[in-house]
Amino acid sequence: MKVITNHGDGDGSIGSDDGEDQDDASNASNYDGAPDSSPPPPGQSKTWTALTTHSPCYTGGTVAFSHSPSATTIASATAPAGDDGRTSSLSSRQNFILAQRGGDVSIIEASTGLLLRTVRKGKLFQSDDYNKNDGEEVEEDDDEVIDAEAITAFALSPNNVDLIAVTRSHLVRKYSLAAPAVAAVEEKDPMKKVDGKQSRNIKGGKKEMSDEPLVQSVTSITDPAKVTFSFGKSGHTLPVTKVAFHPSGIFFATGSVDGLVKIWDVRNGYATHALHPTSSDGGGSSSRGRYAVTCLEWRATATSLILAIGREDGSISIHDLLLNAYDTKTASLPVAVLRDHLSAVTSVTWTSEVGVINASGESPASASNATCRHGGGFFFSSGRDSVINTWMISEEEVADMDGPKRKKKKTSGGDNNQQRQVSITKVSYRRIRTLPIYEQVESMILLSRNFRPASELKRQNTILDKKDVVLATCGTKGIVRLWKATRGDGAGGVQSSISDLSLLAVQSDEEAFGEGNGGYTSLHLTSLSTTHLVPMLVAVDAEHNMAFLRVQWADDKNALEFATDRAIVGHNGEILDLSVIPQLGDAENNDKHRVAVATNSSQVRIFGLEKANEDEIGKGNMHHSALSPRGLLDGHAAIVLSIDSSPCGRYLVTASKDKTMRLWHISSKTCLAVATGHTEAIGSVALSNKVGCYDVGGKAAKNGAGAFAVTASKDRTLKVWPLPGSAVLTRWADGGGGEHPLNARLSARAHEKDINIVSVAPNDSLIATGSQDKQVKLWRSTDLALHGTLKGHKRGVWDCQFAPHDRVVATASGDRTLKLWSTTDCNCIRTFQGHMAGVLRVRFLESGLQMFSSGSDGLIKLWTIRTNECESTMDGHADKVWALDLSPCGTALFTGGADSKIAVWRDTTKERDDAVKAVEEQNIMMGQQLSNHLRRKSYEQALDIALALDKPNQVLRVLIEIVEKDTKSGRGIETLQKHVIKWSPDRLKQMLKYCREWNTRARNSHVAMLVVRAVVTTIPAAKLATSYEGIPEILAGISPYAERHFDRLDRMVGDSYLLDFTLASMGSLHGSNNEDYNIWAERRSKYVLPPKEAEGKIQIGGSLIVGGKKSRGSQSDSSDNDVVTIGDSDTDSDTETNIEEN
Repeated sequence: MKVITNHGDGDGSIGSDDGEDQDDASNASNYDGAPDSSPPPPGQSKTWTALTTHSPCYTGGTVAFSHSPSATTIASATAPAGDDGRTSSLSSRQNFILAQRGGDVSIIEASTGLLLRTVRKGKLFQSDDYNKNDGEEVEEDDDEVIDAEAITAFALSPNNVDLIAVTRSHLVRKYSLAAPAVAAVEEKDPMKKVDGKQSRNIKGGKKEMSDEPLVQSVTSITDPAKVTFSFGKSGHTLPVTKVAFHPSGIFFATGSVDGLVKIWDVRNGYATHALHPTSSDGGGSSSRGRYAVTCLEWRATATSLILAIGREDGSISIHDLLLNAYDTKTASLPVAVLRDHLSAVTSVTWTSEVGVINASGESPASASNATCRHGGGFFFSSGRDSVINTWMISEEEVADMDGPKRKKKKTSGGDNNQQRQVSITKVSYRRIRTLPIYEQVESMILLSRNFRPASELKRQNTILDKKDVVLATCGTKGIVRLWKATRGDGAGGVQSSISDLSLLAVQSDEEAFGEGNGGYTSLHLTSLSTTHLVPMLVAVDAEHNMAFLRVQWADDKNALEFATDRAIVGHNGEILDLSVIPQLGDAENNDKHRVAVATNSSQVRIFGLEKANEDEIGKGNMHHSALSPRGLLDGHAAIVLSIDSSPCGRYLVTASKDKTMRLWHISSKTCLAVATGHTEAIGSVALSNKVGCYDVGGKAAKNGAGAFAVTASKDRTLKVWPLPGSAVLTRWADGGGGEHPLNARLSARAHEKDINIVSVAPNDSLIATGSQDKQVKLWRSTDLALHGTLKGHKRGVWDCQFAPHDRVVATASGDRTLKLWSTTDCNCIRTFQGHMAGVLRVRFLESGLQMFSSGSDGLIKLWTIRTNECESTMDGHADKVWALDLSPCGTALFTGGADSKIAVWRDTTKERDDAVKAVEEQNIMMGQQLSNHLRRKSYEQALDIALALDKPNQVLRVLIEIVEKDTKSGRGIETLQKHVIKWSPDRLKQMLKYCREWNTRARNSHVAMLVVRAVVTTIPAAKLATSYEGIPEILAGISPYAERHFDRLDRMVGDSYLLDFTLASMGSLHGSNNEDYNIWAERRSKYVLPPKEAEGKIQIGGSLIVGGKKSRGSQSDSSDNDVVTIGDSDTDSDTETNIEEN
C-alpha cells in the first residue's frame, strides 16, 4: 500500500533536489545511533487481533444446505423413536451450509460465508497446513499420505443435526452436529451410543425430557462433531460417492462407483436392502464401471419409499421398497428401468401430485387418488447427453396367480399346496417429451409454488401460471436457465397432458459464470436469504464459488430474470498480492474496507468488509464479520502477479504473466487501458501517490506532470506509463469504447536479475526497485536517473517501501532481516532481526514510527523503529505470507498467503490497555476486601477471594487459619468439605495445583494433605478420574512427596519412643518420689502410650523393650536391650553410657 500524504513538492518531500529542504534531512538523522530509551509516545500500537479470516471452505464435491422449517416438520412427524421434538424446532432456526473440504466437511455460516469449524477437526482447522494436509496436490498413489478417515460422501438429516458420512475406508458413521450445552461424562465406548442418548436419561424404558441436556446451535459451537453411532463397513467394494436421506429421516441410501446401492435403517443401525444394477447385456466385471451411481433421489414424501437411481450408463432404476415388501425375492428389484439417456444421468425429480406431500409442505390437491403411489404425476430426468426427458407415470392393479404358495396341514383327500391370488401394482414410466438443450446438464431441480415469484399483474399469470411446472438447470456452459411446462387436460392423449419445456428465464452474460471457466457443477434450492424473504437458487461453479440467485420480475414486469444476491468464495488458491482500495465518500455496499486480491488465477477478486461488522466485533460476536465478494476483474490471459490501487480509490492496476498491465475502473469493473511492451512477465506494478495528479490531463500528463504507473518485469526493465487524467478515464469508463492502449514514457534496464518489487515515494519524486541481485535502487521519477543504490542484504530483496513522513525506505530480504535506509545518503540506519525465514513484505503504519513485516514462516511482526524491538508477533497463516497491506486510516491490516487464507487484523491496543486497567482496579478492590475479611477473621469469604485473585500464599495463609480454627473446635475438615462442594472443576484443579506445590515443602504438607483429604472424601474417585480433566495427573504429582512426608512421620514416631524411654528412665532414677512422673504418665496429651513395666523391663509404645538388670560396671557388645547410646561421648574413649534399671 502507498500511504497518502498531504505533502507537496516543497517541505518534507522525500528526495527533493532543492537546497532549502536540507533541514528536513534531520528527520532521517533521528534514526542514527543507539535506540532511544525514552518512553514510547502515546498512541503507539502494541497488539493486533484477527478481526476475521477468510479460509478455504470448499474444495469440490458435495454441498448441502440446512433444511427449511417445513422440511423438518415432515421429518419430526415420522422421527425415529427416542428423538425429541426440541431438536427439530431448534434446527429449523439454523442456517448453515455443509461442504466438502478435502477429506473433511466444513460447516459454513450461511449469512456471512464464514467457515466456523469442520466435522472432524472443529476449530483446529485454522492451525492446519491446508495445502499439505487437505489440498488437492496430494498424490493419490502415495500410500503414506492417504487419509483412511477422509470423508468421501455425506448427507444431512432433515432434522439438521444428524450427519451421515462415509469414509475412504468404507466406514459409515453418524455424527451429531450439535453438542450438549453442559459438560457431560462421555461413555467409555462412544461408538456404541445410539442417537447420542445417555443411559441416565432412560428410566423404566421411558425418556425423561427434563433430564435431557440442552442442545446448542450448530453454528455456535467450535468442537468437532461427535460420532454417535457407527454402522460399520458399508459393504461397497469401491468408494461411496452418493448419500441421500429419506424425507422422514429414518432411512438413507448410499451409492458407490461399483453400482451397488444400499438402504440403511437409522433407528436399528443396519442395511435393509441391497439394490444391484441391472443390465441388458448381462453385466460382468469388465462393465462394472459403467454402472457407477451418479445420482440418488428419494421421492419427496414421508409415507412411501420410492427411490430413483441414476447411473453412468444412462439408465435410471425406480425402486419402490414398500410395493413388494411381502416378497423378499422381488423387494429389491426395480419397478421400472429407464434406458433412454445415452450418457450419465445427473438429476431426476418428480412433480408433487395427488397423494404426495413434498418437502416444501404442499398439501394434496385432492383426495380422489390419494392411494396412488406413483400415478398421476410426471417424472423428469437430465444427463450429460444434453437432453431433458419428461415421463408419464401410470400404475394399475394386476392379479398375480403365481404368488407365493402356502403349505397347509394334510387332509384326508385334498391337495397339500394351495395357490392364493395376490393383487400387485404394476408401475410404468413412459417417455412423452424430449428437450435438447445443447448443454451437458449437471444439475436440475423442480421449483415448487413456494419458490416462485408472486404474480402482481394479470399478464404475469399468462407468463407463469400456478399450475405450470418450473425447472431450473445448469451445466457446463455456466448459465442458469429456467424452464416451464404447461399441464393440459389430456383430451388429445398422453402427449397433450403436458407441453414441451419452454425457456422462461436465462442468466445474463454479465452474471453467468461462463463456459470458459468450467461451468456450474450443481444447483440447490434454499431459503437462506439475508436480504429477501423469497427463497433463492444457489449455483456452485467449477472454481468452488457459490452464487445466490434470486428469481424476480424484470423492471417492465413482463419477464422473469435472475439477480445475484451475494456469493461465497469457497477457495481462493494461493494469495499472491492484495491492495486495500481507499474508501470514497459514496462507496458502494456500505463497505468499511474494500480489498482487491490477486489469487493464483487470471482473475482479480474484490472483497468488502461491512461497516456494521466492527460494532458487532466489539460486542464479542465474531460470526458477523466476514469478507464478502464484491465482484471480479476478468481480462488477463495468465496469472495476475501484482496489483495496486490509486489513492483516490477509483482505479486499479494489475500486472500479469501475460506480459501486460491493465488499468481498471473499480466502480464499473471495466478495463480502461492495456499497457504492452515488456518481453517477459510483469512481476510488480505501482501507481503514483499524489491524489491531485490524477486530475491532470492533456500534454502535461504526457510530459510527466500527471499520474503514472510503474512496472517492473522479469526482463529486468523498468517502465513508466503516464495516465491520461481522470476526465479521459471517466469518459472511457462511461463510453464503453473498449480497451485503450497506454504508451511508455520512460524505460530503463534496472537490475542484472529479476525485479521483485517496485514502489513510489509519497510525493512521487522517487521510485524504488528491489531485485534478486541483493540490491535496492532509487530512481528519479522524472527521468529514471539513478539516485542511489542500497547495498547490504545478503540475499534477494522481496519488498521495499517508503516511509510516509521521513526520508527513509524499508527493505525486506530473504536473509531474514529488515533494513531501514536513508534516502539522502543511501546508508543503512537500522537492521531488524527476528524472523526465522525470509522476509517477504513490509509496510509502515500511518505514523511512520512502526512497521509491519511478514515472512515465509507465516508470521506477521510489528516493529517499533525507535527501540528496534518487536512489539507483537501474529500467527494467523500456515504458509508464506505473500500479501500485506494496511488500510489508509491505519485501523485494519490485511494479509494473504500461500495457505489460501485472507486475514483481517485490527488494532486492539486500547482494548487491551483498558482491560488491563480494569483487571488492576478489580484486583485492588478484591485485595482490599481480602484484607478486610482477614482482619475480621472471616476466613471462608477470604478463601474465595484469594482463589479468585490467584494468590497461593494468601490461600495458604487462610487455609492454615481455617485448619487451626476447626482443630480447636473439633470439626475436623468440615469447612474444607463445604468449600469443595461449591468449587467448579477449574477451581478444584487450581486448588490441587496449589497443593502440589505446597506439598514439596514439609512445613506446608500438613495443610496440603488436609485439602486433598477433603477433596477425595467429598467427590467420588470415579468422578475425579473421568469427569475432571487433568485431576489424575495432578494427584499423581502429589503422591511421591506425600509418601516422603509419611515416611518422615514414621521415623519421627519411632524416634519419639527414645524420648519416652529417656523420660521414663529419668522418672525411675528419681527414687521413691514419683509424683511428677506419675503426673506426666497420666496425661492424655502424650504423643505415644506411657511406658509399662513387664517382667522387670520397660515397654515403650508397645513394641520396643529396653533396659534390664545388670551390674553397673558390666560391659556387653551383643545385647541391644542393655545399652542405649544417646548422642556422642564427651570423652575421647569409646566407653558408652549405660543406663540401668534401679
